[in-house]
Amino acid sequence: MRTECSREWDTEGELMAIINGCEIPDELHYYLEGSQMTWIRLDGENATIGLTDPAQTRAGRILHVRIKAAGTSREKGKPVATIESGKWAGPVHFPVAGTITRVNEQLELRPVLINDDPYGEGWIAQIKVTNQAEVAGLLKADQARTRFNEIIARDNVKCIRCQK
Repeated sequence: MRTECSREWDTEGELMAIINGCEIPDELHYYLEGSQMTWIRLDGENATIGLTDPAQTRAGRILHVRIKAAGTSREKGKPVATIESGKWAGPVHFPVAGTITRVNEQLELRPVLINDDPYGEGWIAQIKVTNQAEVAGLLKADQARTRFNEIIARDNVKCIRCQK
């Protein structure tokens, strides 16, 4: 299957790839392991974590989110949250080792924010990164686009989001 890929500017002037309608912002790092597709926005030793556009699309409408409490420390690959949708339930993993400093409390009342705005209001948790060396193992821009292209083609993912 051939996927459509283009590059566009988002509303904040950042470059992103669009693959079969799925947004892949260039400024983020990505953790793509097995079925995990998590993004991380780094700010020094702090970071914000969320579910990628292709991941939220595969999950379907998010119905419930359980996020570990602030102060919880986890190793890379361990759950930061559990997501439940009409067709899927499973963990969202820490892309790097860290300690949760803040959780997105809006998701308790409006879990669909992950579907509507996965890279904005739909963020899951903020962490303090405890192992900076693990950041080097995350995918960035070109590497991420290549891997997402493979995943999106393999799983026939087509991201479509209604305009607000």
